[in-house]
Amino acid sequence: MSKYTIKIDFRVTAMSLIGLMYASKTNSEHSQIKQDLMDILTEAINFNSLNDITGVLYYGNGYFLQYLEGEKHQVESLFHHMILKDQRHHNCEIIFSKPSENRSFERWSMKFAPINMKIKDFFKQHHVDEFNPYLLTTDSIPAFIKLLADQPNLKVNEYQNSNQQADMH
Repeated sequence: MSKYTIKIDFRVTAMSLIGLMYASKTNSEHSQIKQDLMDILTEAINFNSLNDITGVLYYGNGYFLQYLEGEKHQVESLFHHMILKDQRHHNCEIIFSKPSENRSFERWSMKFAPINMKIKDFFKQHHVDEFNPYLLTTDSIPAFIKLLADQPNLKVNEYQNSNQQADMH
């Protein structure tokens, strides 16, 4: 028996987790959005499940907003080597990146949350008339992430009805 004890610090793994949020503007016409969303979600679920990345995709008013969680190198590599090169969007900008100890979307390789009244109300409470992810701030983003985590996970084929209801002013 050795008199030495090995202590393993599991916080190192947790500290390498990050949450990264980016926003972009669609390049597609409205009639193509549903197909783009289905393709993006299929690609994200396949890639993310193999790379231990979780998150949520949000779409509204012609904007994509995606929050990704995972090991720092994996998430940043995904963003720089795949997402930035995707021709379905432009003006792709990281609007939030922060080390994280816990995942908010651990049950989803990629959750889908379309625009709805709760999200529209969130933006009105933050003095923004309509959803524009570029207007989120470091103060409002954590609350927005929590709101997205609390939203039901919809299938893209349910998107059309949900979007039409939310677009009514």
